Amino acid sequence: MEYGKTKRTWSYLQPPAAYGLPPCECDNANIQWSEYVGHLWCEKCQKDFVPAHGGIFDGPIPARLAALMGARFDRVILETGKIERFDVDTGQYKAAAS
Repeated sequence: MEYGKTKRTWSYLQPPAAYGLPPCECDNANIQWSEYVGHLWCEKCQKDFVPAHGGIFDGPIPARLAALMGARFDRVILETGKIERFDVDTGQYKAAAS
């Protein structure tokens, strides 16, 4: 593991672009979540990078408005592969029904 990088324990189900995160400096917009917190992965460059800005995460996120716009905050727990659904009414994560 590289110095200063913390391994991610979960990842959003939607790709980074769904949250307005910018492309890699090579202009590849088909980016993915990195295995490291605060980083994204560029398949084209084969590298982890810190995005130029945080997209919708740079400010307060009105969860219901985000949901109306198609952004969801459901996530997968990487160790188990279990899905947790984000409840916009309570602001809590709940295990998805099997």
